[in-house]
Amino acid sequence: MLGARIAALRRQSGMSQQQLAAYLDVSSSAVGMYEQGRREPSAILLVQMAQLFGVSTDYLLTGCATQLQDISHLHHVVQDAQEKLGAELLLRGPDGTARAPTDADLAAFLAALLA
Repeated sequence: MLGARIAALRRQSGMSQQQLAAYLDVSSSAVGMYEQGRREPSAILLVQMAQLFGVSTDYLLTGCATQLQDISHLHHVVQDAQEKLGAELLLRGPDGTARAPTDADLAAFLAALLA
């Protein structure tokens, strides 16, 4: 969902709704409505947000990490989560062996999480 991705990227960047609103030259209530899914940003604002957050517009709209900067963002999200939890993210295969997630695993996980 677009609104959830905007909110997550904003938080990840350490920005408040007011700061994002000032950057986009819109009201903070508009940013709140984007994040709640009650209103959709224009194409121009989507491009501005993608540039600000270092992701593609495809990632903003679909949640699919298709470009290198999207994958890089996913790695930052995982690193932050691991630091906060004090644990490493590992995936277990059917045979019980653990492995670090691949870029494709991270993209699929985030897309499912934000859908």
